[in-house]
Amino acid sequence: MVSLTMAISLSALCLIALTYAVYPLWQLAFPGKAIDFSGEYTPPTVSIVFAAYNESSIIEDKIRSLYHTNYPIDLLSVWVGSDMSDDGTDAIIRSLQKEFPNLNLNVNEVRSGKSATINRLVALSSAEVIIATDANILFKETTIEELVRPIAQEKATAVAGTLKYEDKGVASSTASNEKAYLSLENAIRRAESRKHGICLGMEGGLYSMKKAFWQPIPPNTFMEDFFQTVQLISRDQKVLFNESAVGLEDVSTSLREEYKRKIRISIGNWQNLVRFYPLIFKHPYPFGGLFIMHKVLRWVTPHLYLIALAAGLFTPNWLFFTAMLVGLPISQLILLALGWATPLAYFYAMNAALFVGFIKYIKGVKSSVWQPTKRNQHEA
Repeated sequence: MVSLTMAISLSALCLIALTYAVYPLWQLAFPGKAIDFSGEYTPPTVSIVFAAYNESSIIEDKIRSLYHTNYPIDLLSVWVGSDMSDDGTDAIIRSLQKEFPNLNLNVNEVRSGKSATINRLVALSSAEVIIATDANILFKETTIEELVRPIAQEKATAVAGTLKYEDKGVASSTASNEKAYLSLENAIRRAESRKHGICLGMEGGLYSMKKAFWQPIPPNTFMEDFFQTVQLISRDQKVLFNESAVGLEDVSTSLREEYKRKIRISIGNWQNLVRFYPLIFKHPYPFGGLFIMHKVLRWVTPHLYLIALAAGLFTPNWLFFTAMLVGLPISQLILLALGWATPLAYFYAMNAALFVGFIKYIKGVKSSVWQPTKRNQHEA
């Protein structure tokens, strides 16, 4: 007979398997019918907005990629919010304004964070469609068109783009793990979009939406992209994924940098969970089910793991549970110390970051000011 504590431990582990294995495999096995975004459309006015802090190494390439486009330049404006950059970023943007008259620079007087900066830029724009992006995301020639067309065709209120890592021949286990994770996430979002008209959620580095449906991002919010995603879904608006709307970025090769980034993401996850959990009951299908299986169970995986461990200590097989649930992460830490970030080590490291982010959220978030992720690192 299975004891209560063993049932609790196994149930917690099954929930982890559900979100990391069963749900992804289900979406991959049944991806849904592709949405046809081809056809004629009337191009609307578009504003591209993004925050920048000390991005001198990439900012010129970023801006030039926005203007090397097949989208009508006279319908396009670019708004950059510099969050008190002190590395020459502002000077580079000002020099490019001579070449691109509809390039606008707004400089914060104090460090304000991404959300406050984006809010300010959107308020300054009079365009019909907003494209939100990040300073390190490079656009392809068709990116703007692919982000805008579904909206102009009235097939969607918002469109999630596809982020892809540029392959620069970087040999790193962290880079390989990040590429695999992003590829899986893109596949899941594509399937959700095709079958349910819901993309959970849009990548902050590449999404578009009708300005009329934009809502100001609450103060000190980290995951503003997910906030916009869910506030639209709460208003019965379609948020679709377009795999042809491609943005390129450098893959992170530093586990340390990814760890810090995942902490920020975790803080934002908990902010949005507390804001939007009532929608799970208001819209149980499809939103509630997808939200729980794709997002919530991932966010609470560290908690589920600890529950499984704690309950396992009170089972007849406590030695086995302890050896498995404690021994596995210790063995992976040893491999990390040796410079080998296996997929399992990556899993444990990222979930440790999620738990740290949860603790920081519980303590209270007083600022969303950020440091940009270091690029082109060379670590395991």
